[in-house]
Amino acid sequence: MTSKNFVSKVITHPPKLVKIANIEAELDLLWAQFNQKINDGQTVMRACMSNLIIYCDNAEELQVISKEITAIVDVHPARVLLLMGKGKPKTGNLDASVAIYYTPQPDGWQVCGERIDVIATEDSTERLPSVARSQLIGDLPTTLWWASRQPPPEAKEVFFQLAKLANQIIYDNMGWTNPAKAVAAMTRWVSAEQDVQIVYGLAWRRFSIWRKLIREVLDPQVAPDALANVRLIELDHGPHALPMTWLLVGWLSSQLKWRAVEGKYISDSESVWRFRHNHRDIKVIARRLPKGNPLIYRLLFDWDGEKGRTCFERLANERIGIIEALSTVPPRVFNAQTPNRATLVSAQLAHRDRDKVFENAMKACNAMADVFQK
Repeated sequence: MTSKNFVSKVITHPPKLVKIANIEAELDLLWAQFNQKINDGQTVMRACMSNLIIYCDNAEELQVISKEITAIVDVHPARVLLLMGKGKPKTGNLDASVAIYYTPQPDGWQVCGERIDVIATEDSTERLPSVARSQLIGDLPTTLWWASRQPPPEAKEVFFQLAKLANQIIYDNMGWTNPAKAVAAMTRWVSAEQDVQIVYGLAWRRFSIWRKLIREVLDPQVAPDALANVRLIELDHGPHALPMTWLLVGWLSSQLKWRAVEGKYISDSESVWRFRHNHRDIKVIARRLPKGNPLIYRLLFDWDGEKGRTCFERLANERIGIIEALSTVPPRVFNAQTPNRATLVSAQLAHRDRDKVFENAMKACNAMADVFQK
């Protein structure tokens, strides 16, 4: 999901190990050296639209994110602060390094990003927010991308302190080990903070194609009885995709005014919810496939006791099709390109408006968590 190659002309300056106190001075030195290197009369323009704080937990996550930063700053130039807790610094409790990103333009060179890496030991992780605070460019908006697989509220003070520095918070629910507990914690926090900060889940864009297909195929003018009389929904998803599936069901629940009544695990790979609407029960079954990517692979709607059905299924070559044998609506095939994570993040950096539909879906997810039997 995050390993696709990015087509970019961005050139990365090799990182330089520095002392925490000398970060700004070393960045200025890199700028000066870069200006001296460009001696053919071209201008050098410094582009910076925002601060981007990224937090991760280990070296593996840091390596993946390092590859994604190039694609992000190519679209949205930023000062990037990449923080890693639970690390192994080479010297002492904290390691810091600086680098710049630049790209050739027809009318001169553009420096599109500054990167500051800070790696802390587990015992020194609580120092990262104060280091980040001192390195922010004060007159620019700040986004926190919580790239750790630990649900943000469960990280407690480190997350809360970093969140205070940000105007917008981006998180990803992929890979949460205890979805019911994590969804409950995250949705409660979002509900408490939604009037203060913009909070955004990458899963919301990741399954946007499914929302679009449901709106188009099951629109009341196309299938008049479908959404009004749906009785059963079945979803098949890949490993680590239950929280995303949960959010999709939450969106349906909030849009159709369903009330969550019950939720439980039937097995390690199957979850079931029951909703009520106008004295009618709606059953939702989510099944985890034994292998695959963290995606939704199959989505079936059944209304009026099989009088109406439609089944969407993920096909090869990034397509989704309506399966004729399991549907009463005409078969169709749709393009369904899976966006990489860097694209999702850079797109959100440019859109800072509050998304009420997403927030209502999160409230419905919280209600689903409240009735879930562990």
